Amino acid sequence: MPTLNVNQIEIYYEIKGKGTPLTMIMGQGCSLRQWEWMSDVLSSSFKVITFDSRGAGKSGKPDMEYSTEMFAEDTFSLLEKIGVRKSHILGVSFGGMIAQRFALMFPEITDRLILGATMPSYHLFPPSQKTVETLQASALVPIPKSIQIIMKLFYSKHFFQEEPALAAKVKKIMVTEKEEQGIDIMYRQIGAGMKHDTSEEVRNIKAPTLVICGDEDLISPIRNSRFLTDQIPGSTLAVLSGGYHAFWIERADEACEIITNFLK
Repeated sequence: MPTLNVNQIEIYYEIKGKGTPLTMIMGQGCSLRQWEWMSDVLSSSFKVITFDSRGAGKSGKPDMEYSTEMFAEDTFSLLEKIGVRKSHILGVSFGGMIAQRFALMFPEITDRLILGATMPSYHLFPPSQKTVETLQASALVPIPKSIQIIMKLFYSKHFFQEEPALAAKVKKIMVTEKEEQGIDIMYRQIGAGMKHDTSEEVRNIKAPTLVICGDEDLISPIRNSRFLTDQIPGSTLAVLSGGYHAFWIERADEACEIITNFLK
């Protein structure tokens, strides 16, 4: 269970596979545990680097103001310490915000870029008022109930009907993650996401870019992905028909195929 002192905090990370490095950045409050369904597949073709971001999982949780610039610096410092000089970068949800910032701050290290179910700014094309109110309500109930509410926004009804064992496993992971994080640090990460705004900057991203999302995403509505694709020169949009937010689990096989084809 390796950890490294990175940017003045301990970062927990894992490496699977061999080949061209692929660094994967998970979303707000989530640990690298949620990469299981994609990293197992992608590590057959790439050197997959996953880690718990500042404030999540087994990494350090300093009680201070966070920003996506800080998370990008954490990622850069981790790659530097493990000797990676260039890497594909994949970020989903809040991790996609970090990935945008990383590509802008460290273009010489960014090989190809994949932005999944993410936004250039929370305020450009936000979730519906109903979704926001549901998320707010989830913060007022015990953790198991909170996760149950959140999962109904992240996953389709089909997922719960056809994959009950997987849904139960994911719920257990998410409960653990929420318990590990605590409410104060959760709001630190949320604050970083709320402040993030690359809407006027993403046109400066130089890396070949794939944007991937579900057309039924309630958290990061598809208009965000279309905006990113319109603004980032030469980028490509891949839409998962009927896909909800957490495609990295519910639609992992499809996503891996799309990503592998893009990177190869």
